Amino acid sequence: MMGCGSSMETPPSAAAQRLQENGGPNLTHIAQQYVRLDEQISKLEGSCPGPRMATVEAWIEHVQARRDAMLGLEGMEHTARPTTETVTNAQGKPEATQLSSYPLTLVGGERGGNEIVANTPTKDLAQLAHNLGVIADPRKASMHEDFFANLSESALYLLSIRYYGELLEHTKQRLKTLAASYAELNDLYVNQDGIIAYISGGTYMTRLEESIDEQLEVARDTRDKLGSALEQWRICGLLLRAAADSSTQALKQWRHLNRHIDPKQKLQAALDCRSLLHASLTSLEAAQLALPHVELKYMSHRQVLAVNHCNTYLITDIANAARYEHTSRVFSSYESNISKTCTWLYDTFNKTLRGDFDKAEETVRRLARTLREHREEIFSAARK
Repeated sequence: MMGCGSSMETPPSAAAQRLQENGGPNLTHIAQQYVRLDEQISKLEGSCPGPRMATVEAWIEHVQARRDAMLGLEGMEHTARPTTETVTNAQGKPEATQLSSYPLTLVGGERGGNEIVANTPTKDLAQLAHNLGVIADPRKASMHEDFFANLSESALYLLSIRYYGELLEHTKQRLKTLAASYAELNDLYVNQDGIIAYISGGTYMTRLEESIDEQLEVARDTRDKLGSALEQWRICGLLLRAAADSSTQALKQWRHLNRHIDPKQKLQAALDCRSLLHASLTSLEAAQLALPHVELKYMSHRQVLAVNHCNTYLITDIANAARYEHTSRVFSSYESNISKTCTWLYDTFNKTLRGDFDKAEETVRRLARTLREHREEIFSAARK
């Protein structure tokens, strides 16, 4: 990050050159301009756009790699990525994403998929389940459960790819916002550097000025490292919150499933529930990728596997009362624990990193204010 000390060697900005060409106003006025710029810089620096931007750039590469691995595109140019199309459900709503120019058997091949399984969109699955009577007849459900589990696995795999794609696009928007703030900050640096160079000629005017500036650079470096970590925790926190919200919606949907009398309506509600739970599991997986060195409390790998298993067999478990109750308990436990995990993460953040960052930022602000006041004094007193 560019600081006031390192900026001494930069050439005068356009603003400073205009001051020189116009004969220059009095140095008191220029010193006041410097103070206003420095206050703006101090405020914008506090949001750490540069370090956060670097973290988001790394996160984008991480998510892209994860999505490419799922598509079987490791080591290939991104331009070779297949196009996608949205598959609609029986109600005409977007439900899943199918690869239109990439063989689905390649995506699901290693998981034991076949052409029928891989190419059966959700709306066809719903019609098939209805035709085979698996929603209301426990015997038929048991007879066809492995077939529908394979269909579910394939559909959920495609859904994962879609969710990671959405996460990627959302993160790119975040990057644009941070990049704009970082560009604004750099413009302020350039203008401030020009004023300093115009007055001092590119050298420190007092030993105290040099000493404070050196301390400020060290403090900024500490603050920026914490700012980078802050963005990691922000990403993880947002993903966990999304996971908790989706699980709550899914559980509510599952518990109300028996209110539907019409088999098609019941099946559609079940498919919506399945999508919500998978969105929750995918968000949880991404959250763990965002903070790999932090063990998320209340959430175990075993529980994730249990939820995923229930979600895979969800369609054929509806007709079996015992299985329905078992699935309800699994989903309920998961919903409770993912909510606890989300709360725990935010509490942990506020008790640890948040305080460390605020302390580091206060040190930066104090040193910046001291340097600003000292420079205002020596700049105002300087001879032309």
